[in-house]
Amino acid sequence: MVESDVTARNLARVQDIYGRYAEGDRSALYEALSPEVSWSSAGDGALPWAGTRRGPEGVRSYFDALDAQGEVTGYEVEQVIAQGEWIAVLACATIRYRGNGQEHRYAKADFIRSVDGRVADFREFYDTARACREQSCG
Repeated sequence: MVESDVTARNLARVQDIYGRYAEGDRSALYEALSPEVSWSSAGDGALPWAGTRRGPEGVRSYFDALDAQGEVTGYEVEQVIAQGEWIAVLACATIRYRGNGQEHRYAKADFIRSVDGRVADFREFYDTARACREQSCG
C-alpha cells in the first residue's frame, strides 16, 4: 500500500476514535486496539494512570485508574497530523477531580502508531506536575 493511502486511512480512523471519545464513547478506541498495544501516559507513581500498560486490558486499567480519580468533562481536538503509521493529536482535556471537586483544563499531545489499522502504540504527554498539584497528589 502507498504511504499516502496508509496516512489517509490512519488519519480517518484516529479522527473517528477521537470524535467519539469527545462524546464520551470509548468503544471505537477499544475496537481499534492491537492485542499487543503499548499504552504510555507520562508521569510517575503519584498519578495512578501514569506509566506503560500492555494489551487491551492494560488500556482498560488505564481508564479505570483515570475514572477513579476524576471525570473527563470536556475534550477538544485542536490538530491532527499524520504521516504513514504515525499520528500526532494536539488536544485539550478538562477533568473534574473526585478528591477535591476542582475542574482543570490541560493541553496534551498524543502520539499514536497504527499498524494494519490497529492502535499499536500510544504515548500521552501533558503537564504531569501540574496535574499532580491540582488533584492533590500525596
